[in-house]
Amino acid sequence: MPSNQILVIEDHPLFATGIKDLVEFVATNADILCAASIAHAKELLSKNSPALVITDLRLPDCEGQNVIDTLALISSNLPTLIMSGDDTLLHSVVPNQHAPSWVLSKSEGFEQTSAILLEALTRAGVQVQWRPNALSNRQTNGEHITGRLGQNNGIQLTHKQQQVMHFLASGLSNKEIARKLDLSPETIKTHLREIFTRMNVKNRTQAVSLYRKIPRLNASAAA
Repeated sequence: MPSNQILVIEDHPLFATGIKDLVEFVATNADILCAASIAHAKELLSKNSPALVITDLRLPDCEGQNVIDTLALISSNLPTLIMSGDDTLLHSVVPNQHAPSWVLSKSEGFEQTSAILLEALTRAGVQVQWRPNALSNRQTNGEHITGRLGQNNGIQLTHKQQQVMHFLASGLSNKEIARKLDLSPETIKTHLREIFTRMNVKNRTQAVSLYRKIPRLNASAAA
C-alpha cells in the first residue's frame, strides 16, 4: 500500500505552517512529518518511509547542494520537492537524478505552487482530493466555489461574510475585523466558522487562498 506520509523540512515556522496547510488542503489524508534541520530529518527518515520530501535549501545545519546530496544518501529514490526563497540558490543545485524531483520558488503564486505540489504528490502516489483548476469552474455570478472533489457545491457567501473575508485577506485579526464592521469578536468567530464550512476549508490560510482566486467576490466585498 502506498505511503501517505510526507516529510516537510523547513526551519522557518511561518513557511513550515503554510506548506503544511497547503499539503493538507490538497491531500486531506496525508500524514505530515515536520523537521527543522537536516539532522532531525535524518532521524525521522530512519524511522519512517515518506512518499515525498518537501525541503528548503537553506537549513541551520545544511545548505544548497548538500541538502540534496544528504537526502539522496539516505534514500536514493525518494521523490523530492525542492523549495527556496533564493532563486539563485534554487537554480544552482542539481536534483537527484535517480528520483523524481521538482523545484519551486517560494515567490511563486498560489496557483503555480498548488499545481507543482499536486503533480509531486500524484507522482509520489499520495491520494489527492483537490484540483487547482477547479476554481475556474465558477457560476456566472462569481460567488460559487467548486469543492475539493471537483463538483460544484453551490457554496455562496452572504454580503456580511464577504466583508469578513475581505478584511481577513487584508491581514486583520478578529478584533480588528469586529471594530471595522461594528460587531463583537464572538460574532466574527461565528461568521468565520460558517465561512469555513461553506468554503469547505479548515482554517484561515485556506480560506484566504480560495478567496483570492475569486475576483468578483473580492470586488463585491470591497464595495
